Amino acid sequence: MPDMMDIVQIKHEVLKTTAKHAFAGDLYESFDAIPFEIIQGIRPNFRCCVYREREIVRQRVRMAMGKLPHDVLYTDADASQVVHVIPCACEGCPITKITVTQNCQSCLAKKCAKACPFGAITNTPRGAVIDQDKCRKCGKCVAACPYNARTFNWNDPVRATGASYGDARVPERARGVMEKCTLCKERTDEGDEPMCVRCCPADARIFGDLDDPDSAVSRLRRDQGAEVLLEDKGTRPQVFYVR
Repeated sequence: MPDMMDIVQIKHEVLKTTAKHAFAGDLYESFDAIPFEIIQGIRPNFRCCVYREREIVRQRVRMAMGKLPHDVLYTDADASQVVHVIPCACEGCPITKITVTQNCQSCLAKKCAKACPFGAITNTPRGAVIDQDKCRKCGKCVAACPYNARTFNWNDPVRATGASYGDARVPERARGVMEKCTLCKERTDEGDEPMCVRCCPADARIFGDLDDPDSAVSRLRRDQGAEVLLEDKGTRPQVFYVR
């Protein structure tokens, strides 16, 4: 069974499988097995876990059979309604985008990436980067990060026209996914500094290569000493603070 990453594919598979068993004459006998036939394995495709995915499929099969969604919280509906809510699928207008803030410490332990069941997080020298096309907003990376580095983008971004700040190379993030600070990957890939480093009037931020012993960040870390945050969490952060 191919990964079903959008609602159109899910609906199609439910209707196709329900029709197949109806023509075979074993629909009622196969009712409880259909969710396992459609959602196979242990890796979730579109929700937080396969158990919730199978329950959603089970309710969709009920509706394909002409029945109402079955749930103790869904008792006031009747068959004359045009639209029905599947309670186990409804998240009440949930978070639509998760972002990574400047709290990201570029941890070597990669707890956020290991927590993501969809492979949406890649660790780079600039920290973790979220692939918004793979992100399913399950929030597991948020729970795994001890620095609260991820945020959810509730609204459509607005870039001020005619403003003298910002960088057009850095794309606007769409509403509805998890995000994090990437240290301006589009800038650093071309040899520029992150915008926060460039714009800080006090020169309080230093960006550089820790593997280069002659870089400014390496000298500061070596000569003045440096601290990291929440080292006891076993994250091995790569953002250092000097006094």
